[in-house]
Amino acid sequence: MSALTDNWLQLRQAFPLLTAFAINLIAAFAILFAGLIIARWIRKRLRKSKIGGSHVDATLRPALASAFFYVFIAMTLYAFLRKLGVDAASLLAIFGAAGLAIGLALKDTLSNIASGVMLLVLRPLEVGEHVDTAHYSGTVQEIGLFATIFKNSEGLYIYVPNSTVWNSRLTNFDRHIERRLTVNIGVKYDTDLETARDILLAVMNEHEAVQELPAAPECWVINFGESAITLSSRCWLPAQNWTSNGSDIRIKLKTALDKAGIEIALPQRVIHQAKD
Repeated sequence: MSALTDNWLQLRQAFPLLTAFAINLIAAFAILFAGLIIARWIRKRLRKSKIGGSHVDATLRPALASAFFYVFIAMTLYAFLRKLGVDAASLLAIFGAAGLAIGLALKDTLSNIASGVMLLVLRPLEVGEHVDTAHYSGTVQEIGLFATIFKNSEGLYIYVPNSTVWNSRLTNFDRHIERRLTVNIGVKYDTDLETARDILLAVMNEHEAVQELPAAPECWVINFGESAITLSSRCWLPAQNWTSNGSDIRIKLKTALDKAGIEIALPQRVIHQAKD
C-alpha cells in the first residue's frame, strides 16, 4: 500500500498538470453519471406518485417530472463542464447561443411546450376525462410537456402534440357531474300522442338513475315528418355510467311502447300510378 502511495506521489510530482486533469476528468464523469441516475430516479418517483403525496394531482405529475428532469440535466451538464475547467462566462455564452439556435430550429416543439403549459394552467381536460374532437377521441392518460396521450375506446394509444390539442375544438364528457340524455322516437300519425307522451315520461320517472336536477324528465313533440311524428324524450343522468344507463332507458322506452301497442314508425312512401 505504501509503495502504491509513493508511486502516486511521484507521478503527481512528475506530471502535476496531467494528474490534476485526470482527477478532474474522473470527478466530472462521476458528477455526470450521478446526475443522470438521480434525475431519472426522481422523474420515475414523481410519475409513480412516490413524491408529493396527494398535494400534486395526476394531471400535473408527468409535466412536473419532465420539467424537473430537464432542469436537473442542465444543471448536471453545467457542473460537468465546470469541473473540466470551462470558464463560467464562456458556459453562459455557450448556453445562450445554444438556446437561441435550438429555439429557432425547434419552434414547433416550443409551441407544443407553450400549449402544454396552457393546458395545465387552464385545465380544459384532465387525466381520466373522456374528450372528443374532430380528429381524435379517448380518455386522457397523460399531459406532458410536448404531447398529450389518449387511450381510445378500442384500447389504442394515441399520441397528440399539445399544440394540436390546444388549437382543437374539444368536447369534455366528464367535466360536469351530470349529462342530458335525449331519445327521439318517431310514432305513426294515428298514435294517441298524449298516451305516448305519458308512457315515455313514466318510464323516465321510474328509472333509478334519472335525476330531477337540473331539470325533471320531459317529453315534447318536435317534428311532423313524412312518415312519423317525432317525440323527444329528455332526462338528466349522472355522467358516470351515462352510456349504460342511457342504453337501459332506451330499451325500457321501446318495451313500454310495445306493451301499449304503439308502433315506432318506419319510413313510408305512397306512389300514385297514373291511369291511361
